[in-house]
Amino acid sequence: MNLDRWRRAWRNGIRTISKRTGFNRYSLLQRVKRKGAAIPHIFGLLMLYIAIAMLMPLLTSIFYGEDIRIWIYPIVLSTILGGMLVLRYRSPGLTRPTEALFAVSTGWFVIVLLGAIPFILSGMSPVDAVFEMMSGFTTTGSTIMADIESWSRSLLFWRSFSQWLGGAGIIMIFVTILPMLGVGGRSLFKNEFPGLNVQNFSLRIREESRKFHYIYIGFSGLQLGLLLLTGIGVYDSFLVMFSTMSSGGLSPHSTSIAFYNNPLVEWNVILFMFLTSANFYLHYHALANRRLRSYWESSEFRSYIIIIAVATLVIFAMMWGGDINDLERTVRTSLFQVVSISSSTGFTTADFAAWESGAILVLLIVMAIGGSTGSSAGGIKVARIILARKFVYASLYKTVHPRAMFHTRFDGRPLGEDALTSLMAVILCYVMTAMFATAALTIMGVDPVTSFSGALATLSNCGPGIGAFGPMESYAFLPDLGKIVLTFTMWAGRLEFLTVLVIFLPVFWKELLRYHD
Repeated sequence: MNLDRWRRAWRNGIRTISKRTGFNRYSLLQRVKRKGAAIPHIFGLLMLYIAIAMLMPLLTSIFYGEDIRIWIYPIVLSTILGGMLVLRYRSPGLTRPTEALFAVSTGWFVIVLLGAIPFILSGMSPVDAVFEMMSGFTTTGSTIMADIESWSRSLLFWRSFSQWLGGAGIIMIFVTILPMLGVGGRSLFKNEFPGLNVQNFSLRIREESRKFHYIYIGFSGLQLGLLLLTGIGVYDSFLVMFSTMSSGGLSPHSTSIAFYNNPLVEWNVILFMFLTSANFYLHYHALANRRLRSYWESSEFRSYIIIIAVATLVIFAMMWGGDINDLERTVRTSLFQVVSISSSTGFTTADFAAWESGAILVLLIVMAIGGSTGSSAGGIKVARIILARKFVYASLYKTVHPRAMFHTRFDGRPLGEDALTSLMAVILCYVMTAMFATAALTIMGVDPVTSFSGALATLSNCGPGIGAFGPMESYAFLPDLGKIVLTFTMWAGRLEFLTVLVIFLPVFWKELLRYHD
């Protein structure tokens, strides 16, 4: 009798849950298994992409006579799993926004987990391997490698190449995958490039995303060619290019770009760090229409140049000792670090953690601001800072003139309430996540200043911070829980918070698990 009563209670509970979640016809297992599910199809494609990408470090391993098994195993695994998912599940022409958001936010973990396998097979702990790969694919540049040169060349190639793939992946995910899922179009494009005049831009998003990739690849080839002329070698030229174009900053040497002690390399990296931190839509518009004036017509681009110039002048004034023979080197060092930090690349030519506190403060400010929207740079983004300033001014103006009609405009276009709400939500999430990560690391025994710099560096996808997280240090000393916290901040910062945090809402899962005929 008791068993029958428990069975009836179980069935009644299942019926209640089914009614509230919309699963009145299909269970969760049936929902996932049904042919045509978009999420497994996307995951399968990502696995196949990783298998193809790993052919590059495999060839590197063969060339340098290293153990190729660490590449063969994940390539075979990714190919089998990815092929099964792609063949078993076909992608429908239309899917719901919740499925697209889930695929985008969790797709990073698919590529990170597969990408971490070679590091695990090489003796790195799973937590460290996931941290290193999340840093790579999110183009953060934080590392747990204390002695970088002791690792195999193929592994160093892979972690730098993962950054280059991550930089291209921002375009692929936000401009290719979501429209393929039937989500995005014009509204998605406006969200990724706020404030730009895109009314006449083609709605054939996938075709346009290819053009952005052509620009990305073209800049990569140009920088690679110029780096080869500097004499640093083919291997190092590739790795520096991968990290520069992606705004990543992982280097094959513990002393980063300072290792080369070559002004030509530094000026090369400065130029391309700046180009990749500018809006790729501006690059496209300027190159396609042969109209360089497009850059200066963008208020975000102008503001970004002003931020870099002011920050460089302030740091230069603190560093220069008045020796005219030291003028060029001081200008180059100051400009390099400002562009590196503002673009969230994280390359270094000097240990800026040992600079004056005023110079460090300037770098932390530009780290939080970040680069331009529509670029591979991280941070809050210059456009959002401009809009936040205008929003605050409008609020103060309405306090004085309550009946006044005040419209916030950007590059001549009025912005709606939805855009401003999204803007403030991103900034608020940035601040709250930084506070959470700082508190978590401090509880684990890290001093508050170092904790804050680590949280800021990973949220902005910059990499190095100050103190124990300085440019000449690593994140290896952190306990595993601390590395997990910063892995989350890298992930959230790269996807700009809302895409990540929304999956923790119960209403999101209710909508995701609901089946529509």
